[in-house]
Amino acid sequence: MNGQKKFFGALLVLVAFVALFAAVMPAKASAADYPTKPIVAIVPFSPGGGNDVLLRLVAKYITPFLGETLIVENKPGAGGQIGWTALSKARPDGYTIGATTLPSMILIKSLRENVPFDLDDFQYICNFQVDPIIWVVEKESQFKTAQDIVDYAKSNPKKLNVAGDGPESNVQLQHLVAAKLLGISTNFISYSGSGPALTAVLGKKVDLAATTLSSAMPHIEGGRLRPLVLFYSAKMDVIPDTPIAEEAFGVSIPSIGMAARGVAAPKDVKAEQIAVLEKAFKAVAESPEFLEQAKSLGLVIRFMDSKESTALVKEMTTLVEKYKSLFDEK
Repeated sequence: MNGQKKFFGALLVLVAFVALFAAVMPAKASAADYPTKPIVAIVPFSPGGGNDVLLRLVAKYITPFLGETLIVENKPGAGGQIGWTALSKARPDGYTIGATTLPSMILIKSLRENVPFDLDDFQYICNFQVDPIIWVVEKESQFKTAQDIVDYAKSNPKKLNVAGDGPESNVQLQHLVAAKLLGISTNFISYSGSGPALTAVLGKKVDLAATTLSSAMPHIEGGRLRPLVLFYSAKMDVIPDTPIAEEAFGVSIPSIGMAARGVAAPKDVKAEQIAVLEKAFKAVAESPEFLEQAKSLGLVIRFMDSKESTALVKEMTTLVEKYKSLFDEK
């Protein structure tokens, strides 16, 4: 009997010890605990670009909503291909995500050979910003309206010199699609970015520039450039007097060149983790402090959730496939 008592006594002590040990040891993280450490956000471009500025601004405000920090890591090269490839191959544990830019990543996949990622290698968490393409002229230009451009181009085929980021960029594709649907023929001159293209139009070396709205805004606000038309489905508060394409021309022109910037994860990340990230990013997009600073930087915030962002990828892929042959006809 004494032996039995000693046995059960020892057993109780052991159970109590195990319980105490379990209480003081950290619990294994579950989906409900995510995230438990900082999350890395790959930006496939150099510091200072559109995606980099956006993600760093988001990172500044997301910690209270996510419970962890967001660390921006730049992996530039090959127009974004290196960074997007790294994201597609990243461990799908929810701790590596990355910036997306449409239609740039679609153009890379569609126009290049042996690209080591597919568009369905990603889960699209959300889209944050839209940056439509706009036509601008130097403030003293003879062209006062977008229709003036069309009238001149129709009377003088291939005489209108248009500066823009290129070649085979989202900016050039938007201009080529607009030209086709408007029935005009122009001379598109490719520059190494929106900055040099705008310098050309400011220096009166070209007649017109096609560029992203964010790139043109400092010059528009400074009175150095005149905006003629916005290739988007709705007017923008930052340039309320500038007509959209359908108003200016009476023709529906798809916003195929619009830079849509968002965030994605590798395809096998758990749905529960995607939901946590989507909720946190949405909270940032609705934060008054974030929106105020985004506005000061000229960023137009248009939040789209995971479902909407995935649909946008499919929609823009269809448009790119439909119109990419225009690059060969230019």
